[in-house]
Amino acid sequence: MKDNHIPGIQKKLLIIDDTEVNRVLLREAFCKSFNILEADNGIKGLSLFKKNETQLAAIFLDIIMPELDGFGVLLELEKHDVLRRVPVFLITTEASDSVVDRAYKYGVVDVIPKPFNMEIIQRRVMNIIELYNNRNQLETLFNQQMHVLSDQGFRLQENLWSIIEGLSATVESRSAETGNHIARVKNITGELLRSLSVSHPEYNLTESKIELISRASVLHDIGKISIPDKILNKPASEGRLTPEEFEIMKTHTTNGCKLLDSIKGIKNSSIYSYCYDICRSHHEKWDGKGYPDGLKGNDIPISAQVVSLADVYDALISKRVYKPAFSHKEAVRMINDGECGMFNPDLLEGFNRTIDNIYDKLYRKDFDGQTFKI
Repeated sequence: MKDNHIPGIQKKLLIIDDTEVNRVLLREAFCKSFNILEADNGIKGLSLFKKNETQLAAIFLDIIMPELDGFGVLLELEKHDVLRRVPVFLITTEASDSVVDRAYKYGVVDVIPKPFNMEIIQRRVMNIIELYNNRNQLETLFNQQMHVLSDQGFRLQENLWSIIEGLSATVESRSAETGNHIARVKNITGELLRSLSVSHPEYNLTESKIELISRASVLHDIGKISIPDKILNKPASEGRLTPEEFEIMKTHTTNGCKLLDSIKGIKNSSIYSYCYDICRSHHEKWDGKGYPDGLKGNDIPISAQVVSLADVYDALISKRVYKPAFSHKEAVRMINDGECGMFNPDLLEGFNRTIDNIYDKLYRKDFDGQTFKI
């Protein structure tokens, strides 16, 4: 068999489904990347799982099966703490809200409706497998190297941060955004924090904190891995997100925090609080009209406030599937006029003082090498 699997990922994929045609379709879609294990009922599936647990990259699981249904299998997998380490995809023709809600409560990473759209399934499954692989590496490395955390500098070794940035890049690859969004948000965050630290020392932004917040910013959208492609990359030709779709999109904040919580060993460190605050609160607004918690004013962590502004600016001047790119001047005007929500006046002051220099440094040339109009 040709070995096209993602480097570092376990080489086996388990399909538990009593319908042979489903197993054939999934086998054909993934046989070039993984060794495929198949079971036609839940009992056989659990037996294969126990024999191959440490080598599994992912599990496909049908709901309605003889002897033991999908939810029965999930109960057993939960006992082995599997769903934190291995992505489980539920296969179903019964995609009612109650079934989907129950599946997600068990920890299923995605629900795949029948009949299959194999192109979408392949892309989504491979991205999620890579995400889990990176996250598992991060957890292992973090637990091995807790002693390198500095009480004064709040630093992690560079190899640990490279895994964190790789994790964020995996998420970015799912989104139809202009490349390097995460890197630019990180750089803008650092510049805005330094400006704020000079003009408003009451925020106590030391250089070590600035570096940590900047680097933690790369995880701001990590929860987007849980958002279906049809919502995450909905093109402008199909209209704006519906209210129901927007509610799902908003969950990337809380789902990102759940992902962080699943990384054992990180929760008691100072780095965790910055990552968590940014992930959860980067869509909160100064006037309390943001989400998910409706925080207001400086109840919003300053780290999340700064990342929010950096994220909004980059989104405005970048081309997205749902909009064209705005000019630098128009983006600055929109932010100051509150068209993108209200921001901290202290932060806006520093933004206006430094954004022209930031633009010159990061955006003077567009992604095709052409000069932007200011």
